[in-house]
Amino acid sequence: MVTINQSGSSGPGLKNNDIPSYGRPKKTTILIVVVLILLVIFGIIFLKQKFGLFGQQKAGQQEQKITIPKVIYNLAGLVQKLEENSFILEASIPQLDQSGKVTQKKETRKINVTADTKFSRLTFVAQPGSTGKSPLETPMTFGEIKVGDYIEVIANQDISQAQDFEATQVRELPRNF
Repeated sequence: MVTINQSGSSGPGLKNNDIPSYGRPKKTTILIVVVLILLVIFGIIFLKQKFGLFGQQKAGQQEQKITIPKVIYNLAGLVQKLEENSFILEASIPQLDQSGKVTQKKETRKINVTADTKFSRLTFVAQPGSTGKSPLETPMTFGEIKVGDYIEVIANQDISQAQDFEATQVRELPRNF
C-alpha cells in the first residue's frame, strides 16, 4: 500500500517533481538516438551523391554508349555453299538499330581459301575434377567443312564491306557455346 505523506509525495524521500528514472528517458539517451538518426540520414545522402546508389544515376555521369567498330577482321555465320577453293557464308554482322540496340544483319560473303589458310575446329571439353569446360582447338582441313557448319573466318584486311575476300584462318565453332 502506498501512502502519501503531507508533502504530497508517494513513498519515502520522494518529492512531487521527482519522477523515478525508469519512467522517463535520460537526456543523454535521447541525444544519442538523435545523433544516430542524423548519421544514417547523412550517410545515405553521401552514398547517393558519391556513388549514385539506390538506382539513381550519379550527377555528371553519362549513360554508356555502344559503338560498333568500323573495321572488321572476322565474321561468323553459316556455310551456305561449298566451291573448289571458296565457300559462301551467311554472316551475322553487328549493327545498331534506330534505338541504339545492337542487332545482327545477315549478309552473304564469299570466302576464298589458299594453301596458307589455316583450318581448325573449336570444341569445349570437360576438365577432370572441375565443373567447367576448357576450349580445345584441333586442326582440320577444308574438305571437312560441310554446308550448315557454323564458321568463323579471319582475314588480315578490313572485311567490313568486302563481299569477296581471302581468309587467313577458318575455324569451325560449336553451335551451343
